[in-house]
Amino acid sequence: MRLKKLCALALTGMLALSAFPMNSVEAKGEKLNADDMDIPAILENTEEDGTVNVYHWWTAGGEKDAIESVVQGFSDAYGEIKAKSNAIPGGAGGAMVMKVKVLQQAGKSPETFQAHPGQEIEPYLNSDLLLNLNQVWDYANLAERALPGLEDLCTASDGNKYIVPIGIHKSNVIFYNIHVFEKYGIEIPDHENITWDEFWSICDQLAAAMPDGEYPLDLGDRKGWPACQVFEDIMLGTDPQIYEDFINGNYNVEDVTNVLSTYAKMMNYVAPDHSSRDWYETSGQVVAGTYAMQIMGAWMQPLMTSMGQVYGEDYGVFTFPGTDGWFGMCVDGFVVSNDSADVEGGLRWAYNVSTNEVQKSFSGLKESISPYNDTPDETYGELTLKFKNELTAEDTKVFPSFTHGTALPWSAATSLQTQIQEFATSSDYDAEYFANKIVNILKEAGVKGEWNLVD
Repeated sequence: MRLKKLCALALTGMLALSAFPMNSVEAKGEKLNADDMDIPAILENTEEDGTVNVYHWWTAGGEKDAIESVVQGFSDAYGEIKAKSNAIPGGAGGAMVMKVKVLQQAGKSPETFQAHPGQEIEPYLNSDLLLNLNQVWDYANLAERALPGLEDLCTASDGNKYIVPIGIHKSNVIFYNIHVFEKYGIEIPDHENITWDEFWSICDQLAAAMPDGEYPLDLGDRKGWPACQVFEDIMLGTDPQIYEDFINGNYNVEDVTNVLSTYAKMMNYVAPDHSSRDWYETSGQVVAGTYAMQIMGAWMQPLMTSMGQVYGEDYGVFTFPGTDGWFGMCVDGFVVSNDSADVEGGLRWAYNVSTNEVQKSFSGLKESISPYNDTPDETYGELTLKFKNELTAEDTKVFPSFTHGTALPWSAATSLQTQIQEFATSSDYDAEYFANKIVNILKEAGVKGEWNLVD
């Protein structure tokens, strides 16, 4: 597996504190230091009461059931403490960062909140908002239990661990409605790793066969980030070296223009009102047959299940063209505020998400890959197990998402989402014009990474 090599994350060149809107925020509550706490004793104490405010971005069908299973697992372990689930729509697209800022300024820091490992959590560290979880990792034996490379990915620039992973999804996926292909007589390839030529051929055939008001593709990019995810998939599918250079700050206008030109071609097959819908609304229309395909991460699986769709019967998946042998990895986890009303409660939540019972219930409902090697394969459905085996295969190469917080600084990632959505909704798709704007975003953020993906 190539994950260990992927995790050579730069310890220098992180986003400057002045670029992050939290930088001037002062803590309203007392900040605790993990080194002064007996964390094993805290985790073993199941008699305390209180309330743990849990902030997350799981709002779509299936995802809600999954997070509720974690709440139930927490109640089973710490019955006197109430875990309050607070969903932040669009949190994965940057809304969580802003919500945490507002809460912290009001003196109401959440006990725990969802985050992605990598550069996304650096601004929180720069503002001294997080409790280090080294003792949690030691107590739960996470380094030994975690899939290869995850410990490196979850180690911040200061050498400490601030996040406990809860699930992994593949991002470079295209979901398609089998019944639409059958209805219009479009032959489905007998392999998932389709080429660019096969993809364009499928799009052409669907476009010719589908009536007005129906389209081969849709984005569902009302929140912006789905359009950006398509951009990163196209970039990796164009040339992995361009992707590596991009996240390391070695970018050029010509390469980005080339990627956007492919994006512009793809938009010929997309519903023109794509930005009027959230991603999960588009998924519903894929099920209804209005759109034949949707480019989306594997977190679309539980939503499909909640709508009664069965993998292999109602829907199938393609690997995004050009990304055969690559796994776009999106890791979800929880961090703990160091100045909340119940820091100890936050610690208990972070620990509990890693326990075997919680992992089995959550991974089954979320249809995500458990970050831990002691979660049995019986936990997974057919498609999730296929993705899990792909991720852990020796010859699989992994690339970190810049849409989902791992590979680019927060300000660069959010600005990039805005520019890509603007491109996707523009009238003329001027690739070179937007390529210059994108390059300037990375330049202004001072992106300097040390990712090693290709060699």
